[in-house]
Amino acid sequence: MAHYLPILSAFILVFSFLPLLSKIRKNRSVSGLSLLMMTFGLVQSLYFITYNIYFERYFIALPFFVTGVLSGLILYYFARYNAAKAERIQLVAMLGFSLLPFLLLLNKSLETASVLNALTYVGLVMSSVRVMPQTYKTLRSGNISNLSARYFSLQFVAGTCGLYVELSSAMPSTSHILMFVMLLLTNAVQFACMQYYKMRPAMA
Repeated sequence: MAHYLPILSAFILVFSFLPLLSKIRKNRSVSGLSLLMMTFGLVQSLYFITYNIYFERYFIALPFFVTGVLSGLILYYFARYNAAKAERIQLVAMLGFSLLPFLLLLNKSLETASVLNALTYVGLVMSSVRVMPQTYKTLRSGNISNLSARYFSLQFVAGTCGLYVELSSAMPSTSHILMFVMLLLTNAVQFACMQYYKMRPAMA
């Protein structure tokens, strides 16, 4: 069963992004959405995809591929709807800087396996802080017009599937386990934050 969970997780991730993408396209705006969250979502996915493909863990790579592609699509909408020229340059610079650790693969004195394992810990750091800028932005502005509660709740479910698969693996990756744990925690906090702002008008 564990082999099928990454496939299920990939479908859950697609459905988590759909309401978010629908709101962005309808409003033609990504206001209220953290650019840093989506940038880290794309980059950390690339780290984990590279690791899992190299070690032939193809099913585990699938959810990261979905997250990377859909995060990249949201960044495209940011550049299309909201970004001035300076912001587009900033986005490219952020992506380029985040991918610099891949240059370690060019160092022939370092083992590829060791480098890729280290890169997953870079991805772990990004995954750990990825949702925090969004939570801070939500708390500061109270703007949830372009946010989707389904996105964060389904991200939580997908993270639960990923954690189960990793714990069931013959050789579990510590960085993957920690990443899924942080995914669960940060998405739960953001979901609770959104529910608070949805209920606040009724409480006033």
